Amino acid sequence: MNKNEYLIKYNYYLNVFEDYSRKVFNKVSSDSPIAEAMKYSFFAGGKRIRPVLMMAVSDGMSVDFNDVMPFAFALECIHTYSLIHDDLPALDNDDLRRGKPSNHKKFGEAMAILAGDGLLNFAFEHCIRYCDGKEKLSALLKVAEYSGYSGMLGGQALDVFSQGKNLSDEQLLMSIYKKKTCKFLILPFVVPAILSKKENLTLYENIGDCIGVLFQYVDDFSDIKGGKQSFGKTMGKDFKDDKLTAVKIYGEEGLKSRIKGLSDEILKNLKIFKNREFFECFMLDIISGYEN
Repeated sequence: MNKNEYLIKYNYYLNVFEDYSRKVFNKVSSDSPIAEAMKYSFFAGGKRIRPVLMMAVSDGMSVDFNDVMPFAFALECIHTYSLIHDDLPALDNDDLRRGKPSNHKKFGEAMAILAGDGLLNFAFEHCIRYCDGKEKLSALLKVAEYSGYSGMLGGQALDVFSQGKNLSDEQLLMSIYKKKTCKFLILPFVVPAILSKKENLTLYENIGDCIGVLFQYVDDFSDIKGGKQSFGKTMGKDFKDDKLTAVKIYGEEGLKSRIKGLSDEILKNLKIFKNREFFECFMLDIISGYEN
């Protein structure tokens, strides 16, 4: 698969997801100020990496899109809510998200909090309508678990704890990454695996976990050096806020080496998928997001 073929396939997944999402949101009352703020952030742009990955994995496992789309939509709602809250003054205090004013800059802090809460609730309100079997309920439980205190929220809490403390703790850094970032990149692999009744989820969990760490490595590198991954957020803010990052732990050259080693490991594991060429191109796209 060459780059052009990859982009065509990626945009196919993206367009299917966007069409699905707009149909869902078209049923939401336009009179609600909360709904307006929810839609603002949900449709603010972005590559939709998580739902696209979930659709690609479903293709690789021959899972029907009709079964997986409610979960892809729910995951993106939860991810968007986490970004709205992450940008608030009490957390990262960022004025920019995906190249546009953060939700609280557009609608005010109170409405941004409510919009995030609304998206979280809407994710489960929508998805639970389609959970008509034990596999779907099991998948929804995994989404809830990975979004909560032991998952993404737990990572956010550790991130807040470490900020401004001049810490150089590799174990703490990995705990933040594996909860805050990795959990939402494991779900695109695990949800289709559950729906297709795979008995051993460990391999799929490990692939998503490694991609999450790699994604965060590239994001940390881009924070200080620029690159595709830094677009849409305030570049250099993690460094300025003295956050615990991979650059602080490993240095620039050490981080480059880790990016190379981890990407090689992921590429080997992706061979289990019949559409592995798509995932290989996806990996190359992530790696190209930082300056060598």
